[in-house]
Amino acid sequence: LGTVAYFSKHLDWKRSLMTTLAVWLPAVLILAYGLSESKQFHYVFMVAVGAYVLLAGTLLSAYAIVKEHDGRQPDPEALSAKEWLRAQGLPTLLLVVFMTMLFFSFGFSGLTKYAAVDEPLWLDGRIHKYWKNIGERDWRGTNISDKPGITVALVTGPGTLFKSSKEFKTVHYQGEVLNLKNDVESYYFAFRFPELLFISLMLPFFYFLLERLIGRRHAIFGFIFIATSPILLGMSKIINPDSLLWLFTPLSLVSYLVFRKRGSFRYLILSGILLGLALLTKYIANILFVFYLGLIFLDYLFDRRYAALAFAEYLKRSLKHLAILTFAALSTFYILFPAVWVKPDKLLKGTLMSQAFEKVAPLFIILFAVILIDQWLNRSRITSGLAELFVRFRRTIALSVAGLFLVSIAFVAADVWMGMRPYDFMELLASPKTVATKSAWIGVFLTNFYPLLFGVTPLVFLALFITPCFFLKKDFSDSIALRTAFYLVVFILLYHLGATVNGVASIVRYQIILFPMAAIIAGIAFEHILSMLHKRFGIKEMPTPVFAASALALIGAISLFFTPYPLSYASTMLPAKYHIDMKDMGAGSYEAAMWLNSRPGAKDMLIWTDKDGVCKFFVGRCKRGLDYQKLRTDGLDYIVTSAGRESRTTKMMAGDITNQKPGLIRFDQYYDRTDTAHEIDINGRRSHFVKIFKFETQ
Repeated sequence: LGTVAYFSKHLDWKRSLMTTLAVWLPAVLILAYGLSESKQFHYVFMVAVGAYVLLAGTLLSAYAIVKEHDGRQPDPEALSAKEWLRAQGLPTLLLVVFMTMLFFSFGFSGLTKYAAVDEPLWLDGRIHKYWKNIGERDWRGTNISDKPGITVALVTGPGTLFKSSKEFKTVHYQGEVLNLKNDVESYYFAFRFPELLFISLMLPFFYFLLERLIGRRHAIFGFIFIATSPILLGMSKIINPDSLLWLFTPLSLVSYLVFRKRGSFRYLILSGILLGLALLTKYIANILFVFYLGLIFLDYLFDRRYAALAFAEYLKRSLKHLAILTFAALSTFYILFPAVWVKPDKLLKGTLMSQAFEKVAPLFIILFAVILIDQWLNRSRITSGLAELFVRFRRTIALSVAGLFLVSIAFVAADVWMGMRPYDFMELLASPKTVATKSAWIGVFLTNFYPLLFGVTPLVFLALFITPCFFLKKDFSDSIALRTAFYLVVFILLYHLGATVNGVASIVRYQIILFPMAAIIAGIAFEHILSMLHKRFGIKEMPTPVFAASALALIGAISLFFTPYPLSYASTMLPAKYHIDMKDMGAGSYEAAMWLNSRPGAKDMLIWTDKDGVCKFFVGRCKRGLDYQKLRTDGLDYIVTSAGRESRTTKMMAGDITNQKPGLIRFDQYYDRTDTAHEIDINGRRSHFVKIFKFETQ
């Protein structure tokens, strides 16, 4: 009957479906009320209500899209897949393929020889729990984390076909020859490889969307900077929500910008789906809702296409687009998160009521409510008046953004190069969630720039200083590429401001989504400078800047080759006595364990370490607690300390030191000692170490 209705020339199936949904609405509302009052209903009724909402929302969105699409001119730049591939040219496509393979190759190298902090939480239960509860139809049980980390379980799920995460606690290193059945490296490979493969396959989407937004030349440079970012590569090699967050969040933003440029709704829907995946990864992605709302006003100020359009009409249309995007995001969140099927309030807890959004949510809700009330009850008089005022001061706004960004990064760089005065960023980042107790808000705000500025490669570092200078030109916004760079700079400022408001200092992992955006900014700046040089010296521009792009790719590859710990990368612009990875994810654990394993009688030795990852690769006995008497009785042989755990260990031992606990071993003093049996300097920086000491009975 459905097929007959669809192809019938006499039946308007869309209108019939809408009528059916309208007829069923009272019954659905009564059912929804009953479900909220009683827990005795079977979950299928809750799923039915959810399916009704999804169907109704999809139909309304489709009507809105078709209605607007019918009145629009077709996109003059629209191309079929074959036409698009032909338009890129062979050199560009080969560069994209080569950079993707380069990223995958460096990611694959040493994939299993690393023990990451927090990763056991996923390997030891969360991934298995998600799929186990799916199989048992325990939908509530799919709520595996407060992140929520659902995409991590989805992407690494193939690993559960080969390895049972239940056994991960007892699995250890089995020697130089990999034992595929019960060696810890085989577990790491089973779950890390699918994630790395997924990220690598998604990587070319950056080029595709950037090309649609800012053109081929800017896109290829931005793509190369992304693919050769050591920190992004390192993040992609471990099981963690941030490993996927840096992928979904920037892609959603770029896709939304493509929609605003080209008007093709496929990019709006894609942006919504990617935002839904980002929300399923980590709730911090909610910041995109704030930015997308702000982008409506930014675009009106700086995109001259809207100059002749009444703001009220522009706002109405833009809010409709934002509503469609939001529906696509929440639908994706709902479909892939079964716990929401039986507990719909988790949908709100994943967005406006999420922990990462709690301090700014009231302001955002009030602002959005005022805009809606003014739009429908006051014909947008207030917002239109404010928009016209901002238009008059858009030059001032641009200069303020450029000035704030440039002054912030310049101050941070100067502070570091002058010996961390007046702000010691390393000390402030040592306790990122309590940084507000150590510094005023301006110190917290500036601290957030430290990991970003010195965590990018030197070329990107220089580009971040150069780019704001382009915004000083009155007509910079006429260039879609420079306007995009301006929006990304605004996003970075907004992100750091949000972290400051929440009293959190953003370590590398907390602001991982900014690294692709910094790379895109650098790509735009690099191409802009190249074009200026071409004009200055009268050189004809090539469709694809093969030589420049190849040179960048080579420099990036060399940088990756000489960075054994990519997640702990720090730019050469940072003095050697400093590092940025204060909360390292496990760098050096494998190497420390291998050195210990090479000692005579390693299997009979006992070590104490502040890094849990060392225990996974060490063949002997390994302890991390503070039972000093037992450690002495059992015959402690070696102590392993790391720079990233100094603050934690010192805090944990404070009470024992004060009370002079019997048998006390002053682990806190080993961080400054120099009489090491062996030392590993992460990426050659003495400040970022893993030290091994022979324990001498005191």
